[in-house]
This record gives sequence, C-alpha cells and structure tokens, in this order.
Amino acid sequence: MLATLKRLSFESDTPMPWRKVGMMILAMVVPAVVAVSVLGRPGTIAFVAAMPACLAAMDGGLKVSTLVTLVMGMAGLLSLGQPDMALIVAPLLGAMVGICGSFGLAKPAIRGLLTWPIFTSPILGTGQMPLMFLVFLLAMAWAIAVVWLFGEVCSSGAEDRESEPYAMVFGAALAIGLTVSVWVGNRYFGEHGFWFPLTFVILVLPPHGQLFSRTVKRSVGTVIGTALALLAAAVTDQTWIMVALGGISLALGFRMLPRNYTVFTALVTVAVLEVLALVSSVDRLALERIGTMAAAAGMTAALGLLGGGILRLVRPGALEALQETGVEDPPVSGQRRRDSRASASRAG
Repeated sequence: MLATLKRLSFESDTPMPWRKVGMMILAMVVPAVVAVSVLGRPGTIAFVAAMPACLAAMDGGLKVSTLVTLVMGMAGLLSLGQPDMALIVAPLLGAMVGICGSFGLAKPAIRGLLTWPIFTSPILGTGQMPLMFLVFLLAMAWAIAVVWLFGEVCSSGAEDRESEPYAMVFGAALAIGLTVSVWVGNRYFGEHGFWFPLTFVILVLPPHGQLFSRTVKRSVGTVIGTALALLAAAVTDQTWIMVALGGISLALGFRMLPRNYTVFTALVTVAVLEVLALVSSVDRLALERIGTMAAAAGMTAALGLLGGGILRLVRPGALEALQETGVEDPPVSGQRRRDSRASASRAG
C-alpha cells in the first residue's frame, strides 16, 4: 500500500540539482526582469520567449529550440490582439505538434506553445510590435545560450518511442483542444483567459500514457497553490514580500519538478498568483485560476478518452503500451543517450 502511494505521489527520488535550478532562473527570469524594468508591461514578452526556448533546448537541442520558438513567436504576432486569427492559427499549431511527434519531438514542440496563448490575451498590448519582436529574439537567444553554456542541451531524456506512431492522433486532439480553449478563454475568462489554453497545453505534454494521472496531479496542485496564495494575501499585502514569495516559490517549484509534480504545480501556482497580484485582485485571480484549471482538466479528459477510443479501434494494445512506458531518465552527463538521437536525426 505504501509502495503504491509513493509510486503515485513521487516521480523520482532525486530533486532537480540547485545548479540546474539556477540555470533555469538565469535563462527565463533574468531577461524578463530586465525587459519589464525597461519597457514595462510589453517587456513581459521576454519571458514569453525565454521559457519555451530554454525548455525546448533542454528537450530537443539548440536547432529544434530555435525553430519551435520562432514559429511560436511568429504565430503569436499574427494573433496578437486578434482572437479570430488565433482561432485559425491554433489548429495549425496542433498539426505541427503532431508532425513533430512523429519524429520523437513532441515535447520541444509543445514547449514552444507554452506561452503562445499569452499572445491571444491583452496582457502584452498591441503597440510597439517591431520592438517587442526584437526583445523576443534577444530573450530567445539569451535563454538558448545559457542552456548551452551550462551544458544542459538535450538533458531532459528521450521521449518514449511508443508514442511516435500515434503522434498524429494526439496532434489532432491537441488542435481541437487548443482551438476550443482559446475561444472559450477569450470569451468567458476575461483578461486571464490565456490560462485555459496554457493549462491545456501543459496537460498534454508527453508521455501520453500519463495524461490522466498528470491531469489529476495538476488539478490537486493548483487547488493547493491557490489556497496558499490566498492565505499569503490575507496575511500581508507588502509588495516586496509578495515578490520574494513568488521568486522563492518558483525556485522551489523547479527543484521539486522531477520529484513531485503535484508539489511543483502548487509552488508554481503560488509564484504566478503572487506576481499577478501586483496588478490585480488575488481573489479574482484565484477564482479565474481554479475555473480555467477545471475547464482544461475536463476538456483534456474528454479528448483523452476520444483519442484513446480511436487508438483502441485502430491499434488494439496501443494504450497498454503507452501506459507502461514513460520518459527515460536523463543521462548523467547531461546529454541524451546515443540511441535516443535517432528520432531527432530523422527530422533533419
């Protein structure tokens, strides 16, 4: 009983090394802090570029990271402030992920989508487009360079190859879910409607066999993190304390990511809510966060069942194979194993 509970609660016995945590903070947070300090709200586009660039480089390498981040950036500029255009772009991005998944590159492709929904929200504004794209490119280059300098390129381990033959099925489900979540988020969840598609994209990250368990863990973690953020807001509204709490929670969240996904989600939720609370009411943010999480979890489960039903009809035994496999442990040297590069090389 205890062994089963531990297996369900903990993904690994080893937390992320502090060196790697520091690298991710340096790659993703520093350019955003600098850009926001200089440009104000439009400077948040630095984080929009740096986060997916950093994570994709750790998953698929420098070239793959550059490609998916640039595609996401251009797709974002096309849809910035134009909800109708976002609905056209969304299914195309889902198809792109499906194609990339056929070559074992679903994770870095989805990483590129992580912050794309922010382009569909009013959080960035629609002015200074050339300047924002320049900042986007600089932040992307910074994040990729930091990953390279720290020797963390392709350090996340290979994707499970069992997912590759069914990548287009999950790509189709992603295209549908991304389109629906963008439309619903813009229409019903106000300024922070980007949380709906963002949460959905996070939930469909490979390995696909962990779709339902990850959805449950993220839902629980979101509720816990929201409760902690509300508690902190009730205790104090001092700006420096909120910023400090957000920064500490983000670092600890990265630290716990390999070990416990629920705790990671809770800590990241605290970090996001504490930072956004500087410009909005915590109570409203908490309600929107819980609402978007519930909506994304429900849609993810429905699409997962649909995709699973299709797989069961087309290829009996596929679901069992997917559930028995997962992402391999990252190699000790920080580089992918030799046999894990075959899929990436097929992509050119």
